[in-house]
Amino acid sequence: MNDTDCQYGFEVIEGITNATEVDKQAWPCELRVFWVEIYPFVTLVRGLLSYGTAFIIVLGLLFNLTSLLVLTRKHMRKSTMNLYLSALAIYDCLALTMNFMIGVLRGQNKHINKDFQDHEDLCKFHGVIVEVFNLLSIWIIVSFTIERFIMIKFPLKGKQLVTPRRAIYVIIGVSLGVLVFSMHKIAVSGFEGDSVFGYAACKTRRAIFVEIIYFYVAFNTWFPTLTIVTLNTLILLEIRRNKKKRAQMTTQSMSKSDEKATKLLLLVSSAYVVLVLPLGLIQSTELIWNNTQKVLPSNPDYIYFMSTKIKLKWARAFFFFFYQLNFAVNFFLYVSSSSATRFRATLKILLGIKVDQQEMTWNNTMKSRATKINSVAPAPSDDGPSNRDLHLKKKEFLPESEA
Repeated sequence: MNDTDCQYGFEVIEGITNATEVDKQAWPCELRVFWVEIYPFVTLVRGLLSYGTAFIIVLGLLFNLTSLLVLTRKHMRKSTMNLYLSALAIYDCLALTMNFMIGVLRGQNKHINKDFQDHEDLCKFHGVIVEVFNLLSIWIIVSFTIERFIMIKFPLKGKQLVTPRRAIYVIIGVSLGVLVFSMHKIAVSGFEGDSVFGYAACKTRRAIFVEIIYFYVAFNTWFPTLTIVTLNTLILLEIRRNKKKRAQMTTQSMSKSDEKATKLLLLVSSAYVVLVLPLGLIQSTELIWNNTQKVLPSNPDYIYFMSTKIKLKWARAFFFFFYQLNFAVNFFLYVSSSSATRFRATLKILLGIKVDQQEMTWNNTMKSRATKINSVAPAPSDDGPSNRDLHLKKKEFLPESEA
């Protein structure tokens, strides 16, 4: 179609005021028509990634801090599960503020983004923290999944290996490992050139390796997702075996507390997989398409290539909005899960809501232990001779001179 006969001029394309020859080649009439057709969807996605993301940030911070307050109570800290979930709440808060909040501010305020563009060190810092907190939340879930697998698969060894102290060591080790890995962002630039929040990328002197994006997508989505899905499948199979063992009254089946912790893990990790999998699929497809199907404007397939590229870009942005829910949804999973009785009871106490005695499982556990101790240590006066009786017995069998 001839540009002179096109119903849409170059003004419909953002950033083009006076079209150059390069603009005319890059945006032929068919592509401008396509952009006008897809623009309502683009507007929807931009609204989600501005107002929707702001809503997620506020609610996420509120509920993650509430979760942290509950999980760090004295009677809650003894559980390795709660230690992992506490770390997850902290890292989710940091991801919401340092990643998504800064992303929204840079996308909505050109002055803030200009400060980043004018200071490359600030851009480097932002690149590192985005990498750190995205990865930390994911790999804490992976660490928790591995721990639960050990407890379910090897219950006897697991009770010795899985302790609160070792859980803290694992959290610290994973945190340091992710931090060291993310330092590559100081020297290498990756995804920053095409942010879903729409801000202009920083001018950088860092090396730009397009290939590293493949590794980033795999390390951020596919590798942890496949690890979680594989271990969760093995855990479910082991739970099934344990139910059969319990029915046979064997001693190898896991305890009720382990079963509850495992069910809660399955809920949290499954939510992560459901929310991250569509983004991983779109990201991978977009990367492959952009690098294998790229053609010049003079090629007859250019319109098809560019229209597909635009669709994939905004589909990625759309699913990124739902990916952000990963960092705000855990509180609702804890409250709704039948395996989180102690969490709900502690939350009620913090909110000043009356709690039934049977819901305070930590008190019930202490009482049952006290009962067991009393049952194996009866009072001497009831079931055995006193010291006075033993002394009198001894006198009966001694000679008079010795007595």
